[in-house]
Amino acid sequence: MRAAAAAIDSIAAWILQLTLSLLLGAVLQLIAPDIEATSVSSIVMLALFSSAVGMAYYVVFTGACGQTPGKMLLRLKVVRRDGQNMTYGRAALREILGKFVSGITLGIGYLMVAFDAHKQGLHDKIADTCVIHL
Repeated sequence: MRAAAAAIDSIAAWILQLTLSLLLGAVLQLIAPDIEATSVSSIVMLALFSSAVGMAYYVVFTGACGQTPGKMLLRLKVVRRDGQNMTYGRAALREILGKFVSGITLGIGYLMVAFDAHKQGLHDKIADTCVIHL
């Protein structure tokens, strides 16, 4: 279920990133038409912008209600282990730092979900959260 929600969110985040990056590129061409769209600085700026949009997608949704659109569709929710509401800071810890660490461990941080008694990945352990089914 979590993998399916992640796939849905990846597609939604990608569409959002692509749309906003294209919009930013068009605005930049209107503001500064002499800047080449293929210049290294333009490409780096759009890549950083796109990354920020992707991170914001996960942090804002998780921080606001504990659910991204993919989790909403599959009736999953991220909650804090102590029962308190999710905060944007806790969501950022889980979604940015925690998932970065889960990923750089060759994905083992994500695979932990399958073997952990509480179904927590490394990112969940870092942020002291868990995913529940509603």
